[in-house]
Amino acid sequence: MTEMSTTRRRPARPYRRLLELKSLFLAAALALAWAVPNFPAGALAHSYKHGSIAVGHVWAPPPEENADGIAVYGPLLNGGDTAVRLVGASSPIADAVRFRMANDGEAATWPESIDLPPNKPVSLAAWSEHIWLSGLHQPLEAGDTFDLILDFGPEGKLPVKVIVEDAGAQH
Repeated sequence: MTEMSTTRRRPARPYRRLLELKSLFLAAALALAWAVPNFPAGALAHSYKHGSIAVGHVWAPPPEENADGIAVYGPLLNGGDTAVRLVGASSPIADAVRFRMANDGEAATWPESIDLPPNKPVSLAAWSEHIWLSGLHQPLEAGDTFDLILDFGPEGKLPVKVIVEDAGAQH
C-alpha cells in the first residue's frame, strides 16, 4: 500500500484565477497576431512588436497606499527560432527597475533576466516573474500611464506604455 501525501494545496484566490485566464487569453491573442499576416493592429489593447518579439497589454495594479514600489505585468512572445532574454528595463518614474519572482509564502527572489523561449508565450504575472519598479517619483492611481523601456540585449530596446488599472480592468 502506498502512503498518500498529507500536503494540501490551497485553493487559488479568485482574482488570481481571473488574472491567469486573462494572461492566457492575451498570450493566445499575441500568438494569433504573430501567426496571422495582416492581423489588425488595433485588435490588441496597446500591443507592441520589436523584431521577433511581441508584447501584449502591459499594465500595473494601483500601488497600495504609501507603497514605494509597483509591479508590472503583461504577456510576451518570442516568435523567432532562438531564445531571447529580457535583460533589463528602465522607467523615468522610478529609481530602480528589476525583475521579481514571487514565491508562494516565501521571500521574493530577484532574477537577473527573464528567458523567452521560441514560440512559447511568457506571462509577466503576480505568480511568476514580473517587473518591479521601486523608488517611485510620483504617486500612481488607476487610469495613470507611464513609460517603460524593455531591454532585450542584442535584440534591442522596446519602449512601451504601462497602464495603471485594477486587476479586473484588463482588455
